[in-house]
Amino acid sequence: MPINYVIKEKRKELGLTQEQIAVCLGVSTPAVNKWEKGAAYPDITLLPPLARLLKVDINTLLCFNETLTEQEVRHFITKLSQVIQKDGLDSGFKTGIEKVREYPNCGQLIHLTAVTLEMALLMSGIHTEEKKQYEDQILALYERNIGCDNESIRIRSTYMLASKYMNLGVYDKTQELLNLLPDQETPDKKLLETDLLIHQNRLDQAEELLERRLITKINEIMMLFSKLADIELKQGNEQNAAHIADVFSNTAKQLELWDYSRCVLPLSVAVGQQNIPKSLSILESILSAAEKPWDTEKTVLYRHIKNPAPEASTSTFASAMLPPLLSELESSPKYNFLHSTPQFQHLIHSYRLKYPSEPPKS
Repeated sequence: MPINYVIKEKRKELGLTQEQIAVCLGVSTPAVNKWEKGAAYPDITLLPPLARLLKVDINTLLCFNETLTEQEVRHFITKLSQVIQKDGLDSGFKTGIEKVREYPNCGQLIHLTAVTLEMALLMSGIHTEEKKQYEDQILALYERNIGCDNESIRIRSTYMLASKYMNLGVYDKTQELLNLLPDQETPDKKLLETDLLIHQNRLDQAEELLERRLITKINEIMMLFSKLADIELKQGNEQNAAHIADVFSNTAKQLELWDYSRCVLPLSVAVGQQNIPKSLSILESILSAAEKPWDTEKTVLYRHIKNPAPEASTSTFASAMLPPLLSELESSPKYNFLHSTPQFQHLIHSYRLKYPSEPPKS
């Protein structure tokens, strides 16, 4: 934290007043008040006695080489999400970037800030041309972490960066980043952890670990199905693409996935085919599914994974989920072939009445 916060927090911890600090150091009370507000800084000659008075070392007082603990990072990410929700996207980006400048070597902070801002941008519902200024900042955050000392964070940031360059069509840079990623050939650590929990008779924990691993693997499989369908569409094999989408949708139902997830690939294929009746039919299902969060506790396969939000927040979930989804349907060029159809207009209008779009706050 900055020196003004250190002075204020340590003073309070010791039960001292600004007046007492001022008397001990031979300065005025308003001077101490300015230090704590960040409007002014102590004279360099006052730093040693100030550090001794606050019972900290000089490095702590000046935040030299200071980083954040995992708990502090998580706390900040929660705060960042609250800032975005309350004050809007611009305030969220400003808060996140300022924190990264404060702790430029904290890889976990940089990565989670980038992920949080990227998710907020995705959910914002703003038009594609407005997103570029924000996307450039997210890209820069991931770039910073390529040299991160934490291997796990470095790998995750590099992967995210490679994905973004792939989407941008910068293929040379994508290949360069892929070359930095290790081949995943080691046995699955999670399976060993599960075996250990089973031997320790911690069966609920073992089952939850396996359920979370299953979701991760299913997400990977969904991505593979999506890529296969996309290739078939590019080759003009629309029937094959539709078959792949149907297979995934049926499999997803058997795997008790969220109805929304089951619809995503069939919608992508129907839109790729510009099949109006099928696209509209799937859109009706996907918008209906988006109104309700996935209730994992009612499934067999994922019942140990608690929902992140209480049941009472279902309406809040829908209010957050639907406006950006509707904005995407209205503004993305890939849905242009639907825009003139009365059924599409009626569908969007009916959901807009329930979930009006709010302009991004700045």
